[in-house]
Amino acid sequence: MTVEQGLAPLVKKVVVPVGAERAFEVFTAEMSAWWPLPSHSVGDDQAREVRLEGAVGGRIVEYGDDGEIATWGTVSDWDPPMSVSFTWHPGSDPQQAGHVRVTFTPVGDDTEVELVHSGWERRPDGIRARTGYDTGWGYVLGRYVTSWQ
Repeated sequence: MTVEQGLAPLVKKVVVPVGAERAFEVFTAEMSAWWPLPSHSVGDDQAREVRLEGAVGGRIVEYGDDGEIATWGTVSDWDPPMSVSFTWHPGSDPQQAGHVRVTFTPVGDDTEVELVHSGWERRPDGIRARTGYDTGWGYVLGRYVTSWQ
């Protein structure tokens, strides 16, 4: 993999069997229902919930039994049910945050959900991080898709 390939935006697409409004709502307001907290969180087995505060400037926060564990990012664009964008730095330096944009496109009765994660150049381990997130986002979005089954 070249540096240019390693730092290119990571793009993942899935299709969910609901309309765009419901797909957006589940992705944002019901994130704890489908996000795999035991394996994809800062607090690991201490993580109990993740909340995305639905407005520009809202945070994405992981909570445990004793309150906040970590801020994962900040909402930078809020356009329900078409898209949501946010910085992404779970438990790490916000100065090295990536950027995630998620769009919801109706496809018949279903919705295509596209996630684009960029900003790898802000991380000292950008290529390695992108490789890990390629697998990680695939797993996380797989959980999102199966939340309707």
